[in-house]
Formats: sequence, C-alpha cells, structure tokens
Amino acid sequence: MKIFVVVASLFLSLNVIGQKSYYFSDPVPSAEKRIDNVNAKLFGEYTSPDGRIYSFEETGIYVISTSISSMSRTSIRESAQYNVINGYIHGVLKDDSIPCVLDGERYYFGVRNRDLLIGEGSNNVLTESANNSNEYFINMKEDGVYVPIRLTFQKKGLDISYFDYEFETEIFDGVENQKVIKNEFNDLVILSPTSDEFYQMAMEELFPKSVPLKRAK
Repeated sequence: MKIFVVVASLFLSLNVIGQKSYYFSDPVPSAEKRIDNVNAKLFGEYTSPDGRIYSFEETGIYVISTSISSMSRTSIRESAQYNVINGYIHGVLKDDSIPCVLDGERYYFGVRNRDLLIGEGSNNVLTESANNSNEYFINMKEDGVYVPIRLTFQKKGLDISYFDYEFETEIFDGVENQKVIKNEFNDLVILSPTSDEFYQMAMEELFPKSVPLKRAK
C-alpha cells in the first residue's frame, strides 16, 4: 500500500512539473484593436446564473455582486457606529442603510460590490473581433501579461467564455513568437501571436467554458 502511495504521488508530481501555463504578452487579437467600450446598443445589465451582474455603461464595464456579512446583536448594541431600525442596518455604508435579517443573535445583510473591469483606472484592455461585430475580448492584466475573456452578445443575452486549454494542447503550436520562462514545477509560456495566428486558433478550444447571461429588460 505504501509503495502504491509513493508511486501515485510521484506520478502526480511529474504531471504538475510537466505542465505549461500560457499567457499573452499583449491584448488579443492585436494591440491595434483596443477600444474604450462595446457598441452603445449593447449597453445594459446581464445577469449570470450565480447572480452576478455584468453592467455595460457609458463609463465602462462593471461586475456587480453581493457578499453576505453578519454582525452580532451585542456588537451593534455596544457600538456607536451601527444601529438597526425597522429592518435596516445603519453604519455599514457611509451614506445609506442596508436591509438586514435577524437570525438568532446575528443580523445578516448583503453588501453590494461594484468592480471595474474596463474603464478609467483599470489596467484591463477591451478589444473587438475582426470577424464578428458582436464579439469582444476583455484582456485581464496579470503581472504584466494578459488572460483574455471572450464576450459574445446574443439577441437576448450574452455568453462569457473563459480562456482554458488541455494539458498537452497543440493549439498554440502555430504561434511563432513564444517566450518560455522555466520555473521549478512548470513552464510559463508567453505568447505573442499576430492577428492572423490568433484567428487561426479555434475559438471553441481557446474558450471552452461558456456561461450564458440573461439581459435585463
């Protein structure tokens, strides 16, 4: 049994060591396609199955979510900052109150978060597709490199597809400009595809995980 565990652990370690992590040196599909926003006709709110809202506005693109917090009755009673009146807790937000629910000895409430994806102050880059007027890419900047997210607008909603790849993928073999950074456990591969090289890759293989969002009326 011990021999099996050792062999299995070694096998898993070799798999981890052999992995490659892929990133892009510049926003895709190309730096020349950078834009400030999607087409104005697409502005609005789109809701994901987990309740997050992607809001496309004149000032940029935002992700709106709600985090659940709680506070004990004792803490509120002994605090000069917080107060509960008629089912609303005061003091959590600077200029507003929040609906709350008492369960046992704790008040529970939701705090609405509004995170900027694209817009003034963001390091992320929005690009548009050369092949589809309803397709865009949000290039998330991470430590000087980029990870793209694909946006495909439909008649009544939006599909968000996330960048991913198989363990031994060959999808990036057609990219001539690649920089490999050796690490202890895996290799970081920085891709610099031309626009043609990028579009020669199958989008369904680059972005296999898709989440459908419904557009608010």
